Order: sequence, then structure tokens, then C-alpha cells
Amino acid sequence: MPKSIPEPITGQPFRADDPLFTVIVTDYEPSVSREFFRRKMACLAAQTCKDFEVLVYHDGPKVQSYAEDLAGGPVHPETQFIVTPERVGDWGHTARDLGIRAARGRWIIHTNADNVFYPNLIAVLKEMATDPGPWAFALPPRGYPFGLRRLAKWLDRRLDARLVSPRPFLSIEPQILVYGIIMQGLVAMKGTYTRVRDVAERQGIIFGGVPVKYGATDAMQLVMLRELWLAEGGWHNRAMDSDGLMYPEFARKYRVLPVPMVLGEHW
Repeated sequence: MPKSIPEPITGQPFRADDPLFTVIVTDYEPSVSREFFRRKMACLAAQTCKDFEVLVYHDGPKVQSYAEDLAGGPVHPETQFIVTPERVGDWGHTARDLGIRAARGRWIIHTNADNVFYPNLIAVLKEMATDPGPWAFALPPRGYPFGLRRLAKWLDRRLDARLVSPRPFLSIEPQILVYGIIMQGLVAMKGTYTRVRDVAERQGIIFGGVPVKYGATDAMQLVMLRELWLAEGGWHNRAMDSDGLMYPEFARKYRVLPVPMVLGEHW
């Protein structure tokens, strides 16, 4: 059966005074402690660059109001809190899709309510997104039948023809930014890793985010242009691991610029 192609969706019209970034925060009260939620709001308010808006989506009715949750704590001034009338229970994917449609920022950042952004995250991403470059990217290698592939590899070795190896090119416009994070509570185990929540306060593993692939790039790490999210049909995949399924496809289609810094933490 052929794979279905998501239909493009319509978002907010672009305006000159729109922020550069939209941060979409997915929240669900029983699964995210209010202490961690206040920490999330505080780290957004502490950003050194203010060129962003925040859309907070709670999946279904809340026990108490967001004003009670915040208890007078700091909040970025361009923040909206949206409580959906019914709980969907799809790991926040419907909320992310709503956020993509409502976003005004040129770039979209997805994050959960218990993740942490370092104070320079928006500033660093803005520098990378607006720097005229040129930046170096790599086109994927061409495909060849087996016999011709052996010849192409031989030409690569002898003449540096780059018929099989990735082909570099220069561009001034990245379409995806990927930054590093610390995955708190992950510990190494025989060549892989496993989550141990009891050590999250003091132990973790750095995820660089590139290459963008399943199990090695978290949802919060990939920052993509809003126009591409709309063209891709929003957050169209509702599987539990949808970021791991969609992100590698995006990375194969669009120009990915790695940001060589750790800018946040996943909890």
C-alpha cells in the first residue's frame, strides 16, 4: 500500500512584527509536576533574547488554573495559556499541531513542560538563523545499481568525484537548526542507554542531535521553519514516537544546520 502524503495546512498570515520564534509547550497536569512547570516558565522568562512567543497547551481540563500553578512566578510577557476542552491523550501531538497552526514565529521550537532551556538558547538560535553565512551543507549521496556503485566508489577514491560520498555545497539559508541537550537520567548500558529516574538530578547523556535519526534526536532539539511545518501538514503523525519517525524524513529533505552547543535539558 503506498504511503499517504500529508496535505499542507494553513497557519497564521505572516506579519512584519511577528516574533522570530514560537515556543510550543505541551503540558498535562497529572504527568508534569507544577514545580517542574514553574521551572519551565522561569527558564523561558530568563531568556536573554526576547524575540519569541510562547504557546502553552494543556491536554484537557485542568484541576487548577494556570494563575494558581504559577503562584506569582516569572512568565515571559508574550505567553498564551490554552486549555483544550477535552483530553486527547496522544502524548501532546494534537497540542503541537494546534500550536503549529496558531504560531506567528518564523521558526518553531517544540518542548514539553518539564524540559529546561538554558538562558542563551533563543539568542544562540537567533544568531544561527539570521547569520547570512554562507553555511556548508551536504547533499545525500546518489543511488546507483550495484555494478555502477562499485565503479562510482572507485572513482570517489581515485578522483574524489563524490559520486557516492556526500556532496558538500554552500547556502545562506538553513531550514532546520538542531542543538545539543543533556538527557537527564540516561545512563550508559552495554553500548546503549537506559533511563534511571533516580539519578536524573546528577547524571545524564549528551545528545548532539545530529545525524538526525530515530532514538538519537529528541523532539525539543529540532527547530524548523514554520512554512515547512505547514507544508508538511503540521504534526501529522500521532504515534508515540512520532518525532523519531518524522524528524529523519525532514532532515533528508531540508538543509540541517547543527548548532554545536548544549542549550537545554530533557527531564
